[in-house]
Amino acid sequence: MKYILLTLVNVLLLLMGQILFKIGMKGKTFDSFFGIIKTMFSSLVLPGIIIYALATVLWLYIISKIPINRVYPIQALAYPMMLVLAKYLFNENITVTRWIGVGTILIGVVVVSR
Repeated sequence: MKYILLTLVNVLLLLMGQILFKIGMKGKTFDSFFGIIKTMFSSLVLPGIIIYALATVLWLYIISKIPINRVYPIQALAYPMMLVLAKYLFNENITVTRWIGVGTILIGVVVVSR
């Protein structure tokens, strides 16, 4: 159970990183090497990168302690959770087809986790 909870924390860290990336990219372009470097060190993208690095370290710890096939399906929860966040944080339009896909993913996570 401990590693399941840690995997959920890992998913939340990944989501936080993605949200910071999305917000941090507003008005930014990748038009030059300098522009890319400047963007990576911006006040929102850099913390996102750091959070992603922490998530990676946590993931390495988790898979060193438990078979990856037991915890990897939980990582699939990142997709439906991000869709919900995209809808409510960024007011993005989510099609019915995507919601059906999210339902399928959630059913798959339940089936694989048992």
